Amino acid sequence: MPRRRQRFAALERQFRESGGQAAAGSRLAGYIDFKTGKTSIKVSRVLTAEQRKRFGYAILPFGLSVSATPSPSERYAAAITAYSNSGRRDLGLSDNECGYDNIGEETTQDDNFYPALIRCFIPSGTTVETPTSAITRKEYRRRPGRSISFPFGRTVTSVVDAKTGEAESTLNNVDQLDVRKGLAQKAKNGNGTNKALSVSFEPEAFKVGKPDLASPAAQQNP
Repeated sequence: MPRRRQRFAALERQFRESGGQAAAGSRLAGYIDFKTGKTSIKVSRVLTAEQRKRFGYAILPFGLSVSATPSPSERYAAAITAYSNSGRRDLGLSDNECGYDNIGEETTQDDNFYPALIRCFIPSGTTVETPTSAITRKEYRRRPGRSISFPFGRTVTSVVDAKTGEAESTLNNVDQLDVRKGLAQKAKNGNGTNKALSVSFEPEAFKVGKPDLASPAAQQNP
C-alpha cells in the first residue's frame, strides 16, 4: 500500500500553532499562501501513463518467520511503479537481491502490509540549480534527476550480516538492516553512470485494519 510523506511537516506544525499568521516574506508566509490557495505548484515533469503503471512482486516479509523453503502463500504482494522499477534496474539491483518473485494465485494480498522501502535519488548530471520554491517562495538548491522508491523483502542473495560481515545463508537470520545496507551500498556504487546520490529507508509495517463491527448479544428478559 502507498504511504504518505510529510515533506513540510515542520511548516504544517508552525501553521497550526500560529493560527495562520506569519511575518511577511518568511517561509511560513509562503506556505500559508499555498495552503489558502493564493499560490499553487506547477508540475514541470509529468510521468506518462506507462511510467505510472503499478504492478507488484511477491516478497517475504521480515516480520514473519519463514520456512526453509518458503511456500508461495508465505510471500506478500508489494507494489511498485514501472518508473521506479526501471530506475531500480538502471542501478543494477536484481530481482533476487531485492527478494522478488512473481506474484501467483497463492501470493498473500494484504492491504495492511506495508513493505520495507528504499528511496533513491539518481542525479542526471553535476549541475546544481537554485530555483524558487512555489510553496515557501525561497530559493533552494537541487540537482536534476530521478527519485524512485521500491520495496524489498527477505533474501540471501548478496546479503551479509550487518554486524559480523559474514555472508547470510539462512532466510530466518536475515533482517531488514542486512538487506538494506547491501542494497544501499550497491545503489550508491551504481551501474555505469547511474548512481544514487542519496538513499533513505522506510521500515516494514503491518498496520491494524478497521475491525468488523457487530451488535451486542440480545438481552434476555427476566
